Amino acid sequence: MKNFCIFFLLLLPVAAIAQPPGYYLSATGLNGESLRIALKGIIRSHTVLTYTPGLWNAYYTTDVKPNGKVWDVYSDIPGGTASYEYTLGTNQCSGSSPTSENGCYNREHTWPQSKFASAAPMQTDLFIVYPTDYYVNSHRGDLPYGKVGTASQTFTNGSKIGNNVYAGAPSGNCFEPIDSFKGDLARTYFYISTCYRDDSAVFVSWEMANQVNFTPWTVQMLLEWHHMDPVSKKEIDRNNAAYALQNNRNPFIDHPEYADCIWGTGNCGSATVPGTQYQNDFFVYPNPANDKLNISLPDQLPGAHLSISILNISGTQVYRTELSQAQGNNISIPVTDWAKGMYFIQVITSTNMLIHKVWVD
Repeated sequence: MKNFCIFFLLLLPVAAIAQPPGYYLSATGLNGESLRIALKGIIRSHTVLTYTPGLWNAYYTTDVKPNGKVWDVYSDIPGGTASYEYTLGTNQCSGSSPTSENGCYNREHTWPQSKFASAAPMQTDLFIVYPTDYYVNSHRGDLPYGKVGTASQTFTNGSKIGNNVYAGAPSGNCFEPIDSFKGDLARTYFYISTCYRDDSAVFVSWEMANQVNFTPWTVQMLLEWHHMDPVSKKEIDRNNAAYALQNNRNPFIDHPEYADCIWGTGNCGSATVPGTQYQNDFFVYPNPANDKLNISLPDQLPGAHLSISILNISGTQVYRTELSQAQGNNISIPVTDWAKGMYFIQVITSTNMLIHKVWVD
């Protein structure tokens, strides 16, 4: 989910507060298909929820907005005013089918369940199934995601249906979500292709994938969406809430660089990703922060001297310090008086720059 497009090139690691120490240890230093296999081993054996009432109940913690309403990727407008909002439980679909938007919310399988025969555990996996407006969900149906050329139908938040003009995509209609949710859905698809890698026989081939493996145009589009719409606080919160219920996480929210290292040209084996200078041993906690922000540096950094700068979302520097590694690896910064929002932490050495993003509540 996009925060501000001026930082779309920053593909950054995110330290999620519910992530246990060492959760991704077995994936450290791996790249390509070896990384995908290791991640599958970490996340595949998760707790399986029931369809009813399991998913309905889960949405009270996984998809609740700060105002108590339902997060709906098909009707919400982050940073704007949606035409309508749903109240959890009260506006849950039951009985007759709405004939327009703003009728009720139901359960949307972002990867259509007809493409995996509604099989368990995919059918009730929170990282696949989102609460969305019934009417929009029903019109999307089994359509692939894509880039609409001429819209035949446009919904209230700007999502639309029309002919798919993404380069390399097969002819036919597609559903295009708004830009603010394209990254969310890309990371959802990365999760599915990884978590269910060894369940591929359950899946059927369709426009976006050969069983559970992406077609070339899909890879290109999902990586594009992933880069232009970075991980948001909404996704981090949902990841943590889903982990509390399913006991697994979406690795591509915790470590966005993994997507490039599996499907792109990134190399997590050497801890670098094109367009960034990522190091996986620079840790920030808590995230979000509301009192103090702690920065834990690795024992060895490339370059003896370093500086730490923190920028707000507008690019204004709000904090800077210079130190040598001999002064210690752990820095604590008071943030009580800082404005709420997203900040970027830059650790700069003589040979490298490491970047994290963090939220202050």
